[in-house]
Amino acid sequence: MKRILTGICLGILLLSACNSAADEAAAPTHQIGTLTCNILPHSGFNLLIHSTSEIRCTFTPLNGNRVEKYKGETGIEFGVDMSFNKRTEMAYSVLSDHFSPGTGQLSGKYSGVGGGVTLGVSVGNSAPIRNHDKNISLQPVQSRNSGAGVAGGFTYLYLEPDNSQ
Repeated sequence: MKRILTGICLGILLLSACNSAADEAAAPTHQIGTLTCNILPHSGFNLLIHSTSEIRCTFTPLNGNRVEKYKGETGIEFGVDMSFNKRTEMAYSVLSDHFSPGTGQLSGKYSGVGGGVTLGVSVGNSAPIRNHDKNISLQPVQSRNSGAGVAGGFTYLYLEPDNSQ
């Protein structure tokens, strides 16, 4: 069973590396800010091949414009997730060639490939994730996890404006 799970994870990562290399030519190139997200405690739903958790995010633009708040969910659409995290914080560098601040433009679904191992502290890597119309990319720059587990596969992040804050 261990070899099968390892094979699935390696296959997913190799497939995604080929896909991300093919998409590289169309990738946005200008950094416009930082998106920091926290997974809400006790909001997760994990299955072996699918997981989801609620998140709250803050977008801080580099140009000094107003901070934007987002909410949504993140997880693995297809892959392996056997994680028991107590706390997770993720930070992304936001890249876009055409961005209008204050419009909630980060809203939408992003997808890519990622994986990691956590045993007290986390070790892992994610490829950049891109929204479906490919005008915004999120480049992972930091992930802090506490807990234990292993996860890898096709990841997603769904964002919408959070007007409750």
